[in-house]
Amino acid sequence: MPRNVSVEKAVEMIIERLDVIIAGGALGAPASTQIQGIYNEQMEKNGGSVRLASIFFAAYSLIESNWDYRKVPVGIRGKHGDKRLAGALTDRYVSLHKNITAFGENLGWKGSVGSVILSDDPRFSSYLADLVDLTAQQREVLLNHAIWKMAQSRVVPQALPPLPSSYLSYSRCLDLCERIIAVPSEGHIQQFLVAAFLEVHRKRYGHTVSTHHPHASDTYDGTVGDIEEFREGGLVAAYEVTVRNDWKNRLADFGKKARKGGLSKYVIIAANVRQDAHLHPATSLMNFIGSLEFDLAVVDIHDFFCVFCAELRREELAEAFNRAYEHLVDNKLCGRHDLQEAYKKITDNWLEAPATY
Repeated sequence: MPRNVSVEKAVEMIIERLDVIIAGGALGAPASTQIQGIYNEQMEKNGGSVRLASIFFAAYSLIESNWDYRKVPVGIRGKHGDKRLAGALTDRYVSLHKNITAFGENLGWKGSVGSVILSDDPRFSSYLADLVDLTAQQREVLLNHAIWKMAQSRVVPQALPPLPSSYLSYSRCLDLCERIIAVPSEGHIQQFLVAAFLEVHRKRYGHTVSTHHPHASDTYDGTVGDIEEFREGGLVAAYEVTVRNDWKNRLADFGKKARKGGLSKYVIIAANVRQDAHLHPATSLMNFIGSLEFDLAVVDIHDFFCVFCAELRREELAEAFNRAYEHLVDNKLCGRHDLQEAYKKITDNWLEAPATY
């Protein structure tokens, strides 16, 4: 039997909209008290499997306009359906579904689901009756409200607890940066810390910053740098973060990325720039880049953190350190327990040091 593509589309719709909210975006008009009442009535009295199935049904009704609300959609179970959705939420630290792994299986929808009559199931009958009475626009609002509630339920692992201001002085934060970037990590920790600092800083101006897996090919995932910065959806800057010296053999590659992204300047944030006679002082850098057809900025990673530890406010610094840790525990970006443990060990030791200005 062919897969039910509408199930896959409904799952992807939920995940994509959740990612929009997590990234700081919005999904449209807020829910009316009527819509909120329908959501609250269904969610407050039920467990994770019923909750997730109910949200899925709202999405499915938007994808499949001819769906019979009394019946469980064929193909709802498995790696393209309930398991895919539950896993994606868990990966994003959502807790609303209480970390269940397969709502269809948990609800007893095994084998052929054609015999299951949802209108006879007291866990769904009232909710689905409400869903039937809503217009498509109202169901859209209900779904967006549910996804917003998902985002609200996220419990993201953090490396730092709330701290008194004395712990977040310039010198202490720079010391923490220096400890963190000294960890051998094949560039993972260094890239994520730079990305986190840029993300927190650029939020002031309405910009968004994204990063990807350090071993992912830029060509494969369509990016033009380890870190990309956007304004109103348009790319405005790209950054390469490296702790290796072989980047100097890739100038043509950086030029291609700059052209692909429509950028006049490309930024390299690298280790040991000030110790490299080809790159420092500036006259050496001028000779090194020669007659490139784009502007290449080369920044020592230590200098980067000297500037940003001075620029960010104390609450922003704490946010940046925690955001970097979040990248490390994100299985899509890293997920390496050895690097998570190394990062946490450094922050724990740093917290034990006396806090002075």
